[in-house]
Amino acid sequence: MTYSKLVKDDKALAEHIRRTFDLGSSAFPLHRIGKGFKSVVLGSPAGLVFRVALNKKAQTGHKRECYVLPRLKSLLPVDVPNILSYCEESDDFPFGAMMQNKIEGPALGSVLKRSPRVKPIAGLMGELVLAIQTIRQDDLPELPTSSAPQPEETWSYALSYLKANLSPRELRNAQNWWEQYSEDWEQGCPVQRFSHGDLWHEHVLFHATDEPRVAGVLDWEYAGFGDPIFDFVPQMRLCREYVTCMLEAYQENGGEFGPGALSRIELYLHYRELGGLCYCLETGNEREAQFCLEKFRTVLGPLE
Repeated sequence: MTYSKLVKDDKALAEHIRRTFDLGSSAFPLHRIGKGFKSVVLGSPAGLVFRVALNKKAQTGHKRECYVLPRLKSLLPVDVPNILSYCEESDDFPFGAMMQNKIEGPALGSVLKRSPRVKPIAGLMGELVLAIQTIRQDDLPELPTSSAPQPEETWSYALSYLKANLSPRELRNAQNWWEQYSEDWEQGCPVQRFSHGDLWHEHVLFHATDEPRVAGVLDWEYAGFGDPIFDFVPQMRLCREYVTCMLEAYQENGGEFGPGALSRIELYLHYRELGGLCYCLETGNEREAQFCLEKFRTVLGPLE
């Protein structure tokens, strides 16, 4: 069975996981939690989560987590997964597989859908970003250097695909955005702060209580030091008003931003979607590339 077929076959995956981690019957049956660009995720009734890397990029991210997660446990006011075992690579899993404990609770997106009170939740998220940013480089002295491409490389890599798939009007919008983004990027960020790197709403879990409280944060594959706006950017997908409330809570609790923070976050959302497109193109995932292209199209609209 090829690896591409294996990761689609939950029964075969479960057998490979059992063999890799020497699990007893209490860990089974496994069920699929999800599949993204980077990993297939399965869970067990014993409260275990298994993340199977799909490619080299995902493997690099998992190795990064092996360094970061044990150190974050004592540095953050919320929970992060415990890595119970890690197989870097094997005949069964050429890009590795990881076993973690499961953090219980609904994801941020679900909490927002069922709650009429957006502002308190946004406030908690603003406080969470600030707590993440208090982590210093001295706390993570051996953090691996990020291998993320520079913006010019990302734009150049995606440009031929954009030319082939966007209308002339959309392409002009994309080029206008790129000029604005490049100008902002070249000015540089005056301060560097630690960030999660992919603070998507499915990566933040809440306690299942009436009063919202953050329980834990998942998927630290892109964690590193950079522009303080990075962890606000994915949240813009929820809505502008929500991110405005996040920023207010962040600043009220001591977080600092220069002028035009909200505009910069919107500008960087385009780059996030462009980066997702490049990831799919590099890993040969045409179906997901089309999905990322549609997201990029969506955020291009306001630039007209």
